[in-house]
Amino acid sequence: MRPCFIWFALASAFCAHLVSANSAEALALQERLLEVYEQNKGAVVRVKAAYTSDEVDGKQQIMLRVGTGFFISKEGHVLVSASRAAGASRVWIEYEGRPYATEAVGHDRLTNISVLRVLEPPEGFSIIKLDASEPLPQIGSIAIAITCPLDFGPTPVMGLFTGVEKKLGNKVFPTSYIRTSIPVDGGQGGCPMLDLNGRFIGVSVASIAELNGSFLLPVDALVRVRDDLMFSGHIIHGWMGFEVASKLLEDDTNGVYLSSVIEDAPAAQAGLQEGDRLVSIAGRSIENVFDVPGAFFFTRANQFTPVEVLRGEELLKLSVKTLPRPERNPVIAVEEDAAERASEKEEDGQ
Repeated sequence: MRPCFIWFALASAFCAHLVSANSAEALALQERLLEVYEQNKGAVVRVKAAYTSDEVDGKQQIMLRVGTGFFISKEGHVLVSASRAAGASRVWIEYEGRPYATEAVGHDRLTNISVLRVLEPPEGFSIIKLDASEPLPQIGSIAIAITCPLDFGPTPVMGLFTGVEKKLGNKVFPTSYIRTSIPVDGGQGGCPMLDLNGRFIGVSVASIAELNGSFLLPVDALVRVRDDLMFSGHIIHGWMGFEVASKLLEDDTNGVYLSSVIEDAPAAQAGLQEGDRLVSIAGRSIENVFDVPGAFFFTRANQFTPVEVLRGEELLKLSVKTLPRPERNPVIAVEEDAAERASEKEEDGQ
């Protein structure tokens, strides 16, 4: 009986140690979540926008849209969803229960981002800093959103970073989006999301109803949008004047080639030719056609952009001076059948 008693005592002690260790880890996680929330909640605001619509029975109808936003400068600049600000007759924020009037700085409907300026900012607000050098989060790591749902104050919501996506079905994104398990309905759109280290990762720009989740615009892309909006009020995308096609290579991978180069366009003037295989644009690797819009997203009009191509076996490094992109929406066609890859092309005008 004595050996059995000893083993039972050891097992009980080991289980107690595990429970104690797990409890300590859970408390540490809880403390960290509280720290991130406390450090950032002072920057988060509720956004309200009034939209006028057609008259009914002689009365002007007003539609109210509600979202979340956050301060990004001590001068009172607030970042919000364009779906909650662009085209509104009046937009204001609520901070600690009080309303504050705003003016529009700029809107970008493509990325669903607007920048507002609070005319008379409240005292004591904090800001969330945007650092474009921050890397993308690890898939499966913890995400912390701070939102203003319904009529409630800043509220923490925990979830996971679940993916980095360049498209959804046939819709190609303007740049890579981060997928999360955190829904953003009920006034939560436009909320900031951070990781456990308190690093700002991105802003929610779209809900994924089927997955009860959301898409984030990453901080590097957000900085690109913010800079243009604060400088000129709108985004000016770069254009080089070529089309690309995806071709199946001998090793069963896809290569991205220039299928045509517009005469006298910046690409032609820099020496790019039809048949060149794209390697990188602005230092961003091109492995498939869905990498091309994301690389172009970070180019700027009237500036020189480095482009690497393979011409036969030779690697060429060229510099292309971009122009403002023409007023049209480039489209990438997604191949439906892998067996048709050798005969069909995916094309995109850049």
